[in-house]
Amino acid sequence: MAVLGRSGSSGSLGLPLLAVVFASGASALVYQVVWQRVLGFFTGAEVRSVTLITASFLLGLGVGTALGGRLCARFSPRQAMRAYALANWLIMLLGATSHYFYYEIIFLRLNTLSESPAGLLGVVFLSLLLPTSLMGLSLPLLTRALVRDIEETPALVTLLNGTNLLGAGVGTLVAGWLLVWLVGFDGAAMVAPP
Repeated sequence: MAVLGRSGSSGSLGLPLLAVVFASGASALVYQVVWQRVLGFFTGAEVRSVTLITASFLLGLGVGTALGGRLCARFSPRQAMRAYALANWLIMLLGATSHYFYYEIIFLRLNTLSESPAGLLGVVFLSLLLPTSLMGLSLPLLTRALVRDIEETPALVTLLNGTNLLGAGVGTLVAGWLLVWLVGFDGAAMVAPP
């Protein structure tokens, strides 16, 4: 495949970069599993709360992807790579502090807002909007940073998205079956790579 194999071509990708994309997908779903459990203290554990948190997570991804598409038109490849690195650094920072934020602030200090459906929806959506928007923003930025030839775009997008989704699947399994059990919610959020 031209996007992966030709050393020196404008669109060649190495395994280290694909590993970063895989890890990004894995961390996103580690965070989703952790946030689902921690926000469950605030929202409850029934189907409506799972639906609310999952929908908020996906809406944030959509907002970030749409924003990423707009930003890509304004960024050079170098600027896009810097923005990608910054977005992932911020995701890591927000992820590492998320247990404190979701438990200590939202659950312990804002728990009266959960009595109103609108308050519940607002708090959950707003609390997930920044980190999930950054997640959605990252792949469009990385694509912009790497595309040099428009003809490479379909193969590149497929490779990046597929690698990211494989990471997401692994991250979900690892978080749900192993990571939370071994290191708890705080630990899982701390060790998830950006």
